[in-house]
Amino acid sequence: MKRIALLILLFLVAFGSSFAQEDKKKEDQIRQLIENEKFQFSARSVTPMSGGTINLTSEYDLVVDTTHVEAWLPYYGRAYQTDYGSTEGGIKFKERAKVLDVKKDDKKKTYEIRIEVDTDNDSYKIFIRAGYTGYASMDIISTRRQSVSYYGIIEPLNE
Repeated sequence: MKRIALLILLFLVAFGSSFAQEDKKKEDQIRQLIENEKFQFSARSVTPMSGGTINLTSEYDLVVDTTHVEAWLPYYGRAYQTDYGSTEGGIKFKERAKVLDVKKDDKKKTYEIRIEVDTDNDSYKIFIRAGYTGYASMDIISTRRQSVSYYGIIEPLNE
């Protein structure tokens, strides 16, 4: 009986250490993506200021490639100002970042990323809080719309 218990214990230790190694690889990959400022935030859900969380069934993302930022995200909320006759919805732009600041917090095992982007029609302040595991939340503040929050994951750029 002791042998079986010892074998089970050894198996669990070996199996657990392989999971720990995979987690470490994932954390290293996320660190490298964020610190090199080449990653994509893939949105899984969106929470408008006035309403509940909406799970997304299509692919929406924010791509950061050094100083270039591209957004293709749905928007739910109130617009304070729109262009006459505009049928364009969502948050969509492809611009150079005015500000791209990354701060690392080893105690909390998180990154705080601040991005500011100006387009012809709007200005955006984007705040991303990402854990070393890759799960992240993102808040977008716009001059022409209510702010909105997204939840998703940090991934490598699609080639």
